[in-house]
Amino acid sequence: MPYLAGVLTGVLLTILVVFLVDNLAVTTSGIEPQKIVNWDVAAQKLRSSITTVNKEVHELREDVHEATR
Repeated sequence: MPYLAGVLTGVLLTILVVFLVDNLAVTTSGIEPQKIVNWDVAAQKLRSSITTVNKEVHELREDVHEATR
C-alpha cells in the first residue's frame, strides 16, 4: 500500500509542476508561450470520465441491490 501512496503522490506532484510551469511561464518577447497541456481539454475529459464512472457505479449499486433481495 505504501507504493500506491508514493505513485499517487508522484502523479499529483508532476501535474502540479506542469500546471505551474504552464501558468507561470514568463516571456520577454511579449508572445504568449506555448502551453505544455491544454488544460481546458484535460478538464473536459476529466469531467466526462467522472460522469461515466458515476453512471457505472450507480448501475453496479442497482445490480448489487437487486442481487441481495
